[in-house]
Amino acid sequence: MTVRDLFGPITPPVVVAYGAGVDSTAMIIGMVKRGERIDAVLFADTGDEKPATYFYLWAFSLWLERHGIPLHVVRYQPQRFKHYPPYASLSENCFTNGTLPSISFGQHTCSQKWKVEPQDKWAETWEPAVRIWAAGGKVIKCIGYDAGPRDTKRYNHAKGVEDARFEYRYPLQEWGWARDRCEEEIRAEVGLVPVKSACFMCGAMKPWEMRLLP
Repeated sequence: MTVRDLFGPITPPVVVAYGAGVDSTAMIIGMVKRGERIDAVLFADTGDEKPATYFYLWAFSLWLERHGIPLHVVRYQPQRFKHYPPYASLSENCFTNGTLPSISFGQHTCSQKWKVEPQDKWAETWEPAVRIWAAGGKVIKCIGYDAGPRDTKRYNHAKGVEDARFEYRYPLQEWGWARDRCEEEIRAEVGLVPVKSACFMCGAMKPWEMRLLP
C-alpha cells in the first residue's frame, strides 16, 4: 500500500528482524532471491549471544553488504537502575537484580525487552519510518516464523495483532518453508548453516545445545 505526504507518494519501508539463526537467515535469502525490497536488517544484541552466533552475524553481514542491504546492530539502553551495579547486557541485568532470565519462569519478557523494544526504538529515529508514520502509514516488519508445527503455533498466536506503527509479515509462512527447507536454502546460498540463536544461558536451552558451548 502506498500513502502520500506533502512531497508525494511513499512506499512503506521494509525492515527485517534478524536473529542470526536459521529462520531469519533463510527469510532474508528468500526475499533477496525473489527480488523483494529490504530497507534495513536489525539485529538486537543482548550482549550474551553464543560465540557462534556472533561469528555468523559477522559472516552474514558480508553477504548482506554484497547485496546492498544495510545491517544495524541495536541494543537495549537501560535508563534507570533499581540496584547496583549498572548493567549493559542481559546476564549483567540478572546478576544486578539477583534473578534469572524471564523464560526460566515461563515468560518471554527478556525477548521483548532485549530484542523487540530496541528494534522498535531504533525505528523511531529512522527517517523512512518517521516519514511513513507522519503520513498515516506503517512500516512493514518481517518476522522469521517458519512453516513447521512449532513456529506455526507462534504464528497463529501472533497473526492478526494490530499495531499502530508496524504491519507484520511472515514470509516463511507465506512460502511454506519449514526448518528443513530453510537449511537447504542457506546451504545452497552461503554454505554455512547457523546454530540456533539464543543467549548462552537461556533457560529454554536443550542439553545438546549446552554441550555445543565452549
